[in-house]
Amino acid sequence: MVSVAMIAYNKADVIGDAIKGVVSQWAPFEIELIIVDDASTDTTYAVASEWARRYPDIIKLYRNAANKGLQANYVEAFSHCRGKYLAVCDADDYWIYRRKLAVQVGYMERHPECALTFHRVVNYYEKDGTMSLSNGGQRRDCDIIALSRSNFITNLSVVYRKDLVDLTRLPSWILDDRSPDYAMHMLYARHGNIHYFRRPMGVYRIGASGAWSLTERYRRLEMSLSVREHLLDTFGDMPDVVSGLERSVRDILVAMVSAAGDDDARRSYALGKLRQRFPDFDEAAIQQYGTAVATQSSVKKLLTFIRASVSRLLPLPKP
Repeated sequence: MVSVAMIAYNKADVIGDAIKGVVSQWAPFEIELIIVDDASTDTTYAVASEWARRYPDIIKLYRNAANKGLQANYVEAFSHCRGKYLAVCDADDYWIYRRKLAVQVGYMERHPECALTFHRVVNYYEKDGTMSLSNGGQRRDCDIIALSRSNFITNLSVVYRKDLVDLTRLPSWILDDRSPDYAMHMLYARHGNIHYFRRPMGVYRIGASGAWSLTERYRRLEMSLSVREHLLDTFGDMPDVVSGLERSVRDILVAMVSAAGDDDARRSYALGKLRQRFPDFDEAAIQQYGTAVATQSSVKKLLTFIRASVSRLLPLPKP
């Protein structure tokens, strides 16, 4: 009924939690866990092999002869999935609710108009051991128009109705982008509704390098921009989706101007693209936008401090 795709590269210290969260699922149907190790240089494959020996009816383990990279490894994992539904859990994340798949798939079986479901997650910041909850204020039901404005779906939480998208004929540009998850959400959302579960059912690890420098932030924004530019071409026949993506592109470009810092070349590049695409969004508008973001950031910093202080008193959920 459900295929769970798990990709891994040098995750020997955490992949056990990811696997445990899957094989511990209580569901009135069969599941398979597809693990593809991307030629890890540590003991990731050995750890996964031991789990596969213990759960041969659930785990199907593969290893690439040479490192393919994150995007191509996702496609490789998808090629082995046989289920009616497709779930994703990377090797550094894990599920914490044993009825997660039963709840999500049960809903989708009762609602054939639903193309994908997702749920709240616990964000775990490894740098300081603090936690937060995702998706505050998230609507229970939405569609691709809402998703076009921002990516509010954490990858480990999603379940797709697999056959709505031909996974053997994904757009070639997905292999070029470093953020294939958002593209996948959009491709599936084209075919139906999106449903959200408020219960936290997984832990999303945010690595110790999560405190980005301006340079790292700029590069991540560039990746986000690239994905949306490809999606604009893909969804050109859906005006409301194009409008949402364009708004997202504008916000990303403005953020790139800020993240460029003292790098004149990067700042000029972001400004040039912004003025080309949005002629009415001038320097004054950028400054006004930046002031609004700064004000929001001040409030966010206070709330983050309170959240971090409280979360240190709470235990991290286990798989």
